[in-house]
Order: sequence, then structure tokens, then C-alpha cells
Amino acid sequence: WGYDSDNGPDQWHKNYPIAKGRHQSPIEINNKEVHYDSSLLPWFASYDPGSAKTILNNGKTCRVVFDDSFDRS
Repeated sequence: WGYDSDNGPDQWHKNYPIAKGRHQSPIEINNKEVHYDSSLLPWFASYDPGSAKTILNNGKTCRVVFDDSFDRS
């Protein structure tokens, strides 16, 4: 999947049937319906910048390709 005309949101359902209609990204999160769940642990992500092979910002998302041979990211 991607965001080009041949693999963009209008095409996602061909490979991922659940991605059609109301189940498609982006998902609207209504702040008035969100509830705090104290049982959830904090989420974080980390990476070793030295293992980043390429970084691409296409204006819609950021894509980082890692060499993760050493399981650092």
C-alpha cells in the first residue's frame, strides 16, 4: 500500500478488504468519546539514528528505512 494513484487509499481494499469504507485511514478520533485507561502502559519508540539508511518525508508521512542487523531499532 502507499499513497500513489496505483496503490493509494482508493486501492487499499483490493489487498486489504477491511480497508474499505468506514474502516479506511485516516480514522477520525472524536475527543469527546475518548476515555483514559489507566491500565495501559506508556508507549514509546526509540531508534539508533546510526542505523537509519534513508529518511523520506513525502509531505504526508515520514518513512525511515533501517539497517537493523544488530537489533538496535
